[in-house]
Amino acid sequence: MSHDYLGMIMTHDRAKQSVTINMEKYISDCIITFEQEEKEYTIKPAITPANTYSFKTRSNGVDKLSMKRANLFHSTIAKLLFVAKRERPDILLAVSFLTTRVKNPDVDDWKKLLRLLGYLKNTVQLFLTLSCKTLTDLTWYIDGSYAIHDEM
Repeated sequence: MSHDYLGMIMTHDRAKQSVTINMEKYISDCIITFEQEEKEYTIKPAITPANTYSFKTRSNGVDKLSMKRANLFHSTIAKLLFVAKRERPDILLAVSFLTTRVKNPDVDDWKKLLRLLGYLKNTVQLFLTLSCKTLTDLTWYIDGSYAIHDEM
């Protein structure tokens, strides 16, 4: 049984006791929209969403993006945040970092976005599958004592 909701195709498999979330079309549409807006950039396949330079910023000597590119950067990151929170936790760290850069993105941030899109283009057929063996025992964990002591 499948259900299409907000760009997510959720498939329930009773035999395997699992739910698969598929956002392949949504991700492909994001990439196609980006490529149509920016024809001069080619999205090259990547095997990881980020690498060591992806979480570094430079404050001097880096050109800022034009208003058009900054808006495309912002909208693409917003779309990818939706994907990361719903189906692709593997990109969440890279996307979360890039969300901190949407106010004033530079050329380095643009390259990081291109790498992230290259990873998604290369792995568009990865889906999130949630499963369980039984529903009789539910276990929840909560950090109930977060920052209650001064020395924490």
